[in-house]
Amino acid sequence: MKKFVLVLMLLVFGCSDLGDQASANLKKGDEFFAKNEYEVAEYYYDKIPEESPFYRQARKKLNTIASIKEKWKVVAGDTVEISKVVIIENTYKVDNVSRLPIHTVTIANNTRKTLESVIIEFIYYDEAGSVVTTLVGNVKASVEPKSQNVFDNISPGTLQERFVNCEARIINAHFQ
Repeated sequence: MKKFVLVLMLLVFGCSDLGDQASANLKKGDEFFAKNEYEVAEYYYDKIPEESPFYRQARKKLNTIASIKEKWKVVAGDTVEISKVVIIENTYKVDNVSRLPIHTVTIANNTRKTLESVIIEFIYYDEAGSVVTTLVGNVKASVEPKSQNVFDNISPGTLQERFVNCEARIINAHFQ
């Protein structure tokens, strides 16, 4: 009888510990998801076991991330057109409290198609020139053919580390 009670107690406390951990992983994943840091969010969502009551919520978020990443893929044949969409200028300021970089980007559309949106990779460097982190942002960028526009207040996510320089490049573009 003592063994049965001991096993039952271990199961109850073990399950509650598992539930707390799953809940914490879901919360952490949601935080990174909100900052568009999808790879980190995936890491936390993947740690939630199937038997957890939070598993379905994590699965929905993972499916959403998969569909977002699918949109990032370059369609064969568009590679040439995408290479004609360039960032002319990238300036930024940083809120020192939240460590949130806010970019102003000038995008030139050198194609014969109207640009609908772009996916920009922002690469942040430290004083030594080493990469601190990379963030990706999707920008609704309506730019007519053979023209350019300036886009303000682009924030791809929060940085935990300090950086001194940032490089931006277009990794995908969608046309109308």
